[in-house]
Amino acid sequence: MGRHAAVGTDPYRPGRPGTRTGLLALDFDGVICDALDECALVTWLGERPHDRTVTGPGQLERLPGAFTERFRTVRDYSRLLDHFLVAHLPEADSITSQSDFDQLFSSLPRERVERFTTAASAAREWFRAAEPDFWLGLHTLYPGVPELLRHAGTVVIVTAKDEPSVRSILRRHGLEQTVAEVFGECRHKAAAIQEACARRGLPLDAVTFVDDNLSNVRKVAAMGVRARWAQWGYQTPEHRAEAARHGIEGLELGGIDALSAGA
Repeated sequence: MGRHAAVGTDPYRPGRPGTRTGLLALDFDGVICDALDECALVTWLGERPHDRTVTGPGQLERLPGAFTERFRTVRDYSRLLDHFLVAHLPEADSITSQSDFDQLFSSLPRERVERFTTAASAAREWFRAAEPDFWLGLHTLYPGVPELLRHAGTVVIVTAKDEPSVRSILRRHGLEQTVAEVFGECRHKAAAIQEACARRGLPLDAVTFVDDNLSNVRKVAAMGVRARWAQWGYQTPEHRAEAARHGIEGLELGGIDALSAGA
């Protein structure tokens, strides 16, 4: 399921008077913060030499605009860092559906995917450790998110992003103590939510889950969790039609304050 670690205290326990007894589970990139440029940069360096004598801003300037545009398309269909490798394939320009994307990704040799993921993760770690101001500046919190984290009760983050990066970004904004737990590098979000509930003695129907990836939303909703599909992250017209067919609720950014009341 991925790595996870407690971030702050968890004062909102079942049965405590005057507090929510449910659990709010949030994705990170595309729900809490926008990190498109950071993800595009580490994706580029996942298959290109990383000249560490060039600072982060210089690396960003070297990033081809055409690649960033292709990455933007790939990002809409991706769930994991591994999936970003598809942006290096010229065929990605022709992606029009999730099945197109899945077919391209499945055609990649496992060894290449592993090399890419290792190199992209190393580039991310370099910027995070060696150029923290640059790296943190590539992550912008969506409006209303800080207030939500401060008032929503028990919050866990379930994300494909690595846990140290999540911690750093939250700390930058004074929000580290607002989150009870981080499930980082998480490949199976449904299993992570089951684990979070089991540790707190909560039923699955006490959870509200928010993600911008429709596949994740559908898998978690199938467990009986109230899953909401974030409309401010990354999605496609195809995904909107699919959500309508399956009765998946969309959530607009302007409505996130209601999540603190369990909506």
